[in-house]
Amino acid sequence: MSSIRQWLDLTKSRGMKLGLERVNVAHNSLIQSYESTIIHVAGSNGKGTACALMATHLNRLDQTTVMFTSPHLVRLEERIRIDGRPISEQQFEIYLSLIQQTELDLGIELTFFEITFLASCLCARDVNPDVFIVETGLGGRFDATRILPADLCLLTSIQLEHREILGDTLAEIAAEKAAIARPRKPMFVRDIDDTEARSAVENEAHNAGQEPLGESPSPANLEWITIDSKSSMKEEALMLVKVALAHLNYKMDSIDESMQSLNWPGRMQHIEPMSWGGSLFVDAAHNPSGLNRVLPSITERVASKMEWCLVFGCTPQNDLEEFVQPLIDLCKKNPPANILLTVPQTGRYPGVPLSELIHLDWSSTEAVLRAPTPQDVKPILEQLRPQYTLAIGSLYLIGELFETFDLYGSKHLELFSPNTQR
Repeated sequence: MSSIRQWLDLTKSRGMKLGLERVNVAHNSLIQSYESTIIHVAGSNGKGTACALMATHLNRLDQTTVMFTSPHLVRLEERIRIDGRPISEQQFEIYLSLIQQTELDLGIELTFFEITFLASCLCARDVNPDVFIVETGLGGRFDATRILPADLCLLTSIQLEHREILGDTLAEIAAEKAAIARPRKPMFVRDIDDTEARSAVENEAHNAGQEPLGESPSPANLEWITIDSKSSMKEEALMLVKVALAHLNYKMDSIDESMQSLNWPGRMQHIEPMSWGGSLFVDAAHNPSGLNRVLPSITERVASKMEWCLVFGCTPQNDLEEFVQPLIDLCKKNPPANILLTVPQTGRYPGVPLSELIHLDWSSTEAVLRAPTPQDVKPILEQLRPQYTLAIGSLYLIGELFETFDLYGSKHLELFSPNTQR
């Protein structure tokens, strides 16, 4: 590991510190302005899918993009994509060195997330893409990404999550996320049934602007987007992206084809053939609402399989039984041949231990197996040789499985095929 990578790794010990002062000072020192259109996306579920679909469609329109998302599956460079492809290791380290020197010059300590975000900003400065697409890390009001002078904001579905940080009620969480609203700029929001949460979003939009960021407080141009409650994340993303990019005067007649060509790594992704001859379907459903929204598609897939295997592991949940219950119901309705439980190793928080997972009501099959780590999953699957394997849980689980199955650098990590017209 290079010295600059060691420095970045050590910044993880600084923990998570929401706030804008540090990152704003560093950003202003590194970057004076952008020529790109900046789109800022927040929400509880589906914000990464919306970002990826925008990048895919813009590529098909021969537009250049830089996209920042988090976390990554296998390599840090995945967080920063130029026209869908992760930034090179060498360029990433050049940006890290610039940020490290800026830290020293300013006498500040940036968090791991702030550093990776600033690296994406330096990339956007140098590449000067047509569009710079930025996904919020956590919340919105005090997330590092809020410092950007966004031209358009997008808010996907909002659910109860990160309550220890964002608030105990849906209204409080909605307010934190809606605080990405920029004065006099458009903000498109998936409509919310909860009256108090809806009012919270409207209040943030009406009072948009943070003076410490040089913004003059003024209402944002809020527009609610009605989407059926039973829609999948891809369907939600499709509708939100249609509205957002149409507002920026991009052609939308081929957006359905863009969705079909989208390969968002680790999200509702089908991979075959695997080393044991079967296929693998992965999804990083990280909270109860996310799991519930992908289950209809998953149920349809496993119902047609005579033999399938479930691989599951997750990070801590407010209510583990509530989170897992839809998956247990799926297994009872369509019993898998085997259930393989494992523990993600690389997340911000330790994975839920096997001792807790094994005691859940996996009564649909007697074959509940244990794999201490995702690295232990591969030899078990190669021995079982299932026709179809569903791997679901945290993004960290999926990323570690990608590493284990040697998928990094393959087509399965590409966001879309290169635009042959460019």
